[in-house]
Amino acid sequence: MGEHHFDEHQGVAKRFSWEDLDELVGHYEKQMTPEALEYLLSRGIDADTVEQFRLGFERPQIGFHAGKGMLGGFFQNCIIFPIVDEHGKVMDLVGRTIDNRQPKYRSLLGRTDLFFNQPVIGIAQDIILVRNVFDVLSLAQAKLPAVALPEFSPFREQHAQALAGKRVFISYPNDDAGRRESVRVASLLENVATEAYIVHLPEGLRDVNDLFVRAQDPLDLYMNLLNEAVSENLKMPVFPDARSVTVFTEEYAKRQKGLVGGISSGFPDLDNKLVGGLTTGLYLLMGSVSSGKSMFLRQMADQIAGQGVPVVYVSWEMTAYKLWCRSMARMLQVPPRDVLAGRIEPEKINAAAQQYAETAKHMWTIEGTLDVTLQEVGATISRIIQSIGKIPVIFVDDLFRIALRDGSGSLIHGNPALAAYHLHQWSRQWDTPVITAASVQQPGSVEMLPLVEAAVDTIIRYEAVPCQAYPGEQMDEITLSLVKNRNGTLGAVQLLFDKEKAQFLSSHP
Repeated sequence: MGEHHFDEHQGVAKRFSWEDLDELVGHYEKQMTPEALEYLLSRGIDADTVEQFRLGFERPQIGFHAGKGMLGGFFQNCIIFPIVDEHGKVMDLVGRTIDNRQPKYRSLLGRTDLFFNQPVIGIAQDIILVRNVFDVLSLAQAKLPAVALPEFSPFREQHAQALAGKRVFISYPNDDAGRRESVRVASLLENVATEAYIVHLPEGLRDVNDLFVRAQDPLDLYMNLLNEAVSENLKMPVFPDARSVTVFTEEYAKRQKGLVGGISSGFPDLDNKLVGGLTTGLYLLMGSVSSGKSMFLRQMADQIAGQGVPVVYVSWEMTAYKLWCRSMARMLQVPPRDVLAGRIEPEKINAAAQQYAETAKHMWTIEGTLDVTLQEVGATISRIIQSIGKIPVIFVDDLFRIALRDGSGSLIHGNPALAAYHLHQWSRQWDTPVITAASVQQPGSVEMLPLVEAAVDTIIRYEAVPCQAYPGEQMDEITLSLVKNRNGTLGAVQLLFDKEKAQFLSSHP
């Protein structure tokens, strides 16, 4: 097979043929350990299934490893699942850690076009679509045809086309996210599959694998669930709200306890107005030119990344270096211009950079130029998702500067309505918050193109006026007015912006 170098930062293997990958699978099969087999057995996966699907393992490495920079170690302490095409040729490898390492799933090549257990699609007329590889293995042991996409890959139209003409049973995890995703996937399959059914798991069972591990007669129970999905659909193709009572009561209980699953913006008053923080949707920050909007977005992005949440920051307005300088200025409590001009002692910059390092581990900045399109940025974000196995919060700093490419390949500039539509699609496709900004001509204006407003879930009007309580100081009073909010309540949030320290602060202690 020869030497195959692996670039861990890009997550892309170089010079792999399917024969090379097949040889790698054989190598990892031989590394399977009793501990790894015990883990699989705890998930209900027996030795015959391990052999049938050619599961492998890469053993933990202790101490010095001479092969650093090579493929060895990439799947360390992972169960390895071969991803094969319809002919059974190995096209990718996916590893799943058996400890608490992150990311939980890793892909060698990042293939998102193939299902795990792809060959079964060409054999069976009925397909069970599940969310993870262990669900597939549990169903395969029960002689039921199932497929799953890699954990980092959302279900898209191309995947629906692969299931064209099939009867598909969607059996996703038994939680809020799984139920929402089931409905989205069913809508994509509506005009492609012959029939599409959503399978509802019993209360207390997380997913299909959990059902087969914990239920007393799992196969009988699951077959009854499949039959119920068909019969309920025949009786009533559109379910009444009674079918969602469990979802509604779960959501209410979370809100009543203050446990809404949003992502904190780092500004508690804003989180309260958003009813628990940022959730799936497109957020638009509107304000005057040069009023501090970009500084506000960058501070919010840093605060989110500082929580260990991955963030992608796309800027058509500033270079990555200028954005980094703003973060350094905030940490050092100095004006950004002093950092940009090189007027800060190197020792202080180095200390701030070390302090910022943990935040930077979760931040990816993408520079946009006049010829970089939103479609190209989207492809880059997809590669980041494949590499880290998580969905990031996405910031795009200027709605009006976004470039797009039409069907003929021509560049399109200055079409904020189309840009907003694409950003809204990102939020739905990746089930994540997308935050963007736009400048308005008049302070306090909320006028925006109707098609832009239609695509946006939350509009936040940003107003800055000199703070009278701090005469002679570079301090602004900031009012964030939520004038449209599908994810919470309307109202205003007050902040202070210390220009000399490049920092937004709460207006009250």
